[in-house]
Amino acid sequence: MRIGIIGLGSMGQMLVKSLCKSGVIQPEHITVFNRTREKAEHLQASHGFLIAESAQEVCDQAKLVFLCTKPLDILPILHALSIPESVHIVSVAAGVSIDDLETVHAGAVSKVIPTVTSQELHGVSLFTCSSRTSVEDRNELLTLLSSISQSQEVSEVEIETATILTSSAPGLIAGILDSFAQAAVRKTPELDLDTARSMLVETMLGTALLLKNEQLSFDQLIERVATKGGITEEGLRVLDKTLPSGFDELFAMTESKHAALKILVQQQIKA
Repeated sequence: MRIGIIGLGSMGQMLVKSLCKSGVIQPEHITVFNRTREKAEHLQASHGFLIAESAQEVCDQAKLVFLCTKPLDILPILHALSIPESVHIVSVAAGVSIDDLETVHAGAVSKVIPTVTSQELHGVSLFTCSSRTSVEDRNELLTLLSSISQSQEVSEVEIETATILTSSAPGLIAGILDSFAQAAVRKTPELDLDTARSMLVETMLGTALLLKNEQLSFDQLIERVATKGGITEEGLRVLDKTLPSGFDELFAMTESKHAALKILVQQQIKA
């Protein structure tokens, strides 16, 4: 199978790197188009995929095409192309629904929300497929996603909230950990900030492995660490005063941002 990737932003680059790293597909079976050819050539030097002269060339050659552009670029790009009905179009853009994609492509369409951690062959890739997507098309997509991450099929009702837990989470977790490290240094200025950050990174890695390898729930791990009346138990009480409302506000903000983006996408369709 030949796949295509249109757009080499952070997610397009991640897909190229992770798919090549996983070995699920040979680099010469990946065709890439990016408006700035120099960026494609730079990445090609280390990964060996083919570079197309246009987005149309990608669609003419590939059986499955990942659209990795900005959300408001997706529909205009599709409108400008002549895409065979046999091509499976996969959008990685938030705010563009399956129904929106079906207004401009008569064949199979799917949505995928990747995560940057797939570059290390870890993380969760969310996906949802249209009713037009055949079992074969779905399985081909699932094979690709499962080679670079855990793949989780979700409904469009679930996908926006789940995106925060998968695609946004690496950045959010990094921000939380940095605040944790900064607080430690404010408390004890003698502690080097880079050292504090390094401690947290290694602790986060060990925590994730412990949860996964021993199949522990969060509560079970807390029970292992938080002795009754101890520092961890009291620390959790402190966090419980502020974290829940902060995360509620995060999800409310996300809903608002998605709603605004959807309005802009609908305006494109009606134009």
